[in-house]
Amino acid sequence: MKINFIEITPKEKYCLVKDFMGGFGWRFSVGKSFSAKMIEIVKRQGEKMPYISFAYLAAIFAGEGHEVNYSQDEVLPADITFIASSIVDYKNELEWIEKIKKSGSIVGVIGPFATVKPEIYKEADFIIAGEPEKAALKIARGETKPEGYINEGIIENLDKIPFPKWDIFPVKNYSYLPALRQKPFLPILSSRGCPYPCNYCPYKVIFNKHRNRSPENVLAEIKELSDKYGIKAMLFRDPIFSLKRDHVQRIASGLIKLNLGIRWACETRIDHLDEDLLLSMYKSGMRVLNIGVESVDHGVLQKATRIPVQKEREKQLIQYCDRIGIRVTAFYVFGLPDDTEETIKNTINYAKELNTHVAQFFVSTPFPGTGFYEDNKRDIIEKDWQSFDSYTPVLKHKNLTREQILNLKEKAFVGYYYRPRYLWKFAYRVIRDIICP
Repeated sequence: MKINFIEITPKEKYCLVKDFMGGFGWRFSVGKSFSAKMIEIVKRQGEKMPYISFAYLAAIFAGEGHEVNYSQDEVLPADITFIASSIVDYKNELEWIEKIKKSGSIVGVIGPFATVKPEIYKEADFIIAGEPEKAALKIARGETKPEGYINEGIIENLDKIPFPKWDIFPVKNYSYLPALRQKPFLPILSSRGCPYPCNYCPYKVIFNKHRNRSPENVLAEIKELSDKYGIKAMLFRDPIFSLKRDHVQRIASGLIKLNLGIRWACETRIDHLDEDLLLSMYKSGMRVLNIGVESVDHGVLQKATRIPVQKEREKQLIQYCDRIGIRVTAFYVFGLPDDTEETIKNTINYAKELNTHVAQFFVSTPFPGTGFYEDNKRDIIEKDWQSFDSYTPVLKHKNLTREQILNLKEKAFVGYYYRPRYLWKFAYRVIRDIICP
């Protein structure tokens, strides 16, 4: 069979990334002021993230002897064409399904939005729900027909999945700017899932149960990425990379021995880190750490089923990262169920106190398939799924109006990035990164 993976460019001129937010995607939006628009323009110039599931599926079909191809906004002759679903661009995706079917190709859809809302993609020939690799292998072997709603469950042993096949994709186009300036860049997964109970987290819709690949398997893939694709930077897409300390230490030690010169980033909870581990990660090439702070108010976090981090320890480790040369990106969420104007303003002040290299201020969003959605679906005030973009209020909040949340979000971004203290520190970090990459 001929298999094609088509990347569909979003219609809207925003910084829209479909593979973020657990695969639901986001649409970066700061506000209406000139200062806000400048931040949006800067953000739009940076990240270009590939859809990693396509590369896994390409490896599976190629491994079974099928011809695999990639296209961007182009329908190629194929027996099966795969598209990725997203909540932020689903209307555009539906139009492309019609175009692809007119070519005679079967259309398959993957991703969390199609998993939890298959009725929206009813014109597709089939949907692979959840993790797609096991179902794809059965289709590739002729054991499962590519039709209907297919759910083969998770893969327990992640070492059995072949390494992603990137040679059909435009690797030179991908980047993780401004966090990592080195290219070529590619993402990688060393684990899937997260055991924490945060009911608003979109990652748990598909990758629910936590599983690790073996460090040896991860290091073998990194070696291949370096030898075959010449990568100089990578991002671990694990929801919580350092959940198991020994796992991370063995990967870091292996990278130090390989001495590939790759710079990398990861996302994790900061309470699963310590100074010794951070130093090993830095020596192995880590230069960017992404963490969820969410809110400074422990009561707000606990009501949202998130286990808080001890703030003094959080400050200590962020300051340590800054001293040794690790740039920290901190994520914050406004409009959690018990938020007030005061708690959000306190969180904004706390973000300024931490003064991390990057701060992202999201709006609490009830993604379908999460517990947060089920608990709050009666209070949803937005009917257009594309507004569930992580920057737009879609819930009727008991303490805050829609306008208050939007104004606080814009004030957070503008107030954070235009501070002299931030600008000086940003320049210092950039210069240090150039001198000591």
